[in-house]
Amino acid sequence: MHTNSLSKRLQLAHVNLHYLDYGGPGPQTLVCVHGGGANAHWFDFVGPSLAHVCRVLAVDLRGHGESSWAEPPVYSFEAHMQDLRALVHAEHISMPLLMGHSMGGILLTQYAGTWPADVGALLVCDSRPVYSAEAADVLQQMGRRTSREYATLEEYMAHFRIRPEGLRAAPEVQRYIARSAARQLPSGTWMHKIDRRVYAQRGPLDTLPFWQRIRCPALVLRAEHSSRLTPALLQQIKAACPHVEWAEVAQAGHHVMLDQPEQTVALVRAFLQRHRFLQDATCRVCPGINPPRSSPD
Repeated sequence: MHTNSLSKRLQLAHVNLHYLDYGGPGPQTLVCVHGGGANAHWFDFVGPSLAHVCRVLAVDLRGHGESSWAEPPVYSFEAHMQDLRALVHAEHISMPLLMGHSMGGILLTQYAGTWPADVGALLVCDSRPVYSAEAADVLQQMGRRTSREYATLEEYMAHFRIRPEGLRAAPEVQRYIARSAARQLPSGTWMHKIDRRVYAQRGPLDTLPFWQRIRCPALVLRAEHSSRLTPALLQQIKAACPHVEWAEVAQAGHHVMLDQPEQTVALVRAFLQRHRFLQDATCRVCPGINPPRSSPD
């Protein structure tokens, strides 16, 4: 895949933050945030298309991708939110449009609920609103294990797996994502870019109180073949935030932007157009896409 994104960096107190700028017309800016263990390049499959209608940025959270590992190793959601707030200020973005996948959606829900007057719109992609103690414990156990090293890049890529399983995209998509996640060490061996201490600090959380404080237009995208966001959980979000809309991404697993990038782009564009964030942008929803709904089935 070839993208026209520009690699940028922002030096903060305890981390050097890396992000991609896909360009695009103003005045609106869409800031994209990946899930746990992922990186900004996951948005390479949707960022260039969305950049036809607004400016698009995708950030590597601290400890992920090309962003540095935090020293001391602070990876709380509060720290991530402060990083994002610093990026928004550094780029002089007024009322950002926020789009997050999985953990990124959880993080941005907290961001929009913490600073509701400072967010233009919230788009959450297949993110569970409540994270149980059991789920957090699994991540904490992962965080206590050391990362495996591989002798060659090809060996690393052969062992790389996108979690959770069930990727429906073509094999070359997994190879692209694997390559974007690989880091070569001074010794010449290869490993995953993530700082595993990110997982060690994950705890149980409940975003529903944050949903209650969200005032901006909000859209939840649910993957048809994902178990992360059930109709019951969608109903809880709707109860907490009555104005939220939702749409199903057909034939997609949890990783909607990889499995169904064109459909994801069409649904995002339709939402932004409907709420008048896109000026002079034609928005055509692809055939077969379910229109956004205001209530779960």
